[in-house]
Amino acid sequence: MLTKKVSKRKLIKIIGFSALGSMSYGLFNLLSENRYVKSKWTGIVLNNETELVIHSNNNKNNYLLYGQVSKFVSHVDNIFNLQNPNSEIAILNRDKVLTNPSPYLIEVIKKSQIISKNTNGLFDVTVQPLWNFYYNHFIIEGNVSHPNINDLEDIKKSINWQNIIVENNIVKLENNASITLNGIAQGWVTDQIIEILKKNNIENTLVDFGETFALGKYENIRPWNILLRGYNNKNKVIKLTNKAVATSSPSGTIFEPSNKYHHIFNPKTGLSKSNYKTVSIISDKAWLSDSLATSALLLEKDKLLPLCNKFKAEAFILDSEEFKKLIEEKGLEKDYPDINK
Repeated sequence: MLTKKVSKRKLIKIIGFSALGSMSYGLFNLLSENRYVKSKWTGIVLNNETELVIHSNNNKNNYLLYGQVSKFVSHVDNIFNLQNPNSEIAILNRDKVLTNPSPYLIEVIKKSQIISKNTNGLFDVTVQPLWNFYYNHFIIEGNVSHPNINDLEDIKKSINWQNIIVENNIVKLENNASITLNGIAQGWVTDQIIEILKKNNIENTLVDFGETFALGKYENIRPWNILLRGYNNKNKVIKLTNKAVATSSPSGTIFEPSNKYHHIFNPKTGLSKSNYKTVSIISDKAWLSDSLATSALLLEKDKLLPLCNKFKAEAFILDSEEFKKLIEEKGLEKDYPDINK
């Protein structure tokens, strides 16, 4: 039995700045270089290693900012962390109803529904029962044989993004549904951190909270160099300024040695599925890149292209020997949803 777990942030490696010592949650290191000071904060957010790099000439402000960041991520952990039994999402999955949920939870659920609607349900946050099914079969029970697909029939009845009802400040899960927001929440948290920094006049920073946002420029000189780490070390360097990037791959979590069963699930069949080895999505919002990168693995190119165009995003796909850019930004369609709400 083989289990290979690689968080999505491991697929994106930041290059172009000096290596700084690893720090524990809420701590940081400072290095002076020219007139800018590079400071780095690292920690664990929603069970993922995270990193924040700021280039500024105000050390004291950086100290205060890291305090704000620590406070915020502690708060959202109590909302979105599935492994925290007291989090809002854990309580919702257990009780199937949550009264007076955090506005943050409602916001992220509604954003997920935008992507679900625009991918014909291929992005579906109600796939948590599938994760539980495969995890229990391969990891908990230690089976090496493939699971009985007939056992999926009852589970599939609970998998439908429309099983999530949000009304009158109440969230309900119908048909015994359970949700995971891991395919969008990390990106959303990244966007919120960017807003905190911008309100404090930070113009050049790199935030990697599971998904990456490059604000401004590296040392206020050039775009940030981002290494897209593809399957089997098939990598590509891109340059980013004021953009977010998220990368997804079926190799992120593999349940068994044949690689047939992994964490990218087709909600309609209940089976693991991926059309590509790796996909990276670049857009104006990290939550959007995050959710599109997950759903992109399930889409054929002729479907992925218009989806990215609609959301003003760019896709890099790895399906053979190298990353290839799938689209150029082509503007918005008339029915483009307001992703800033």
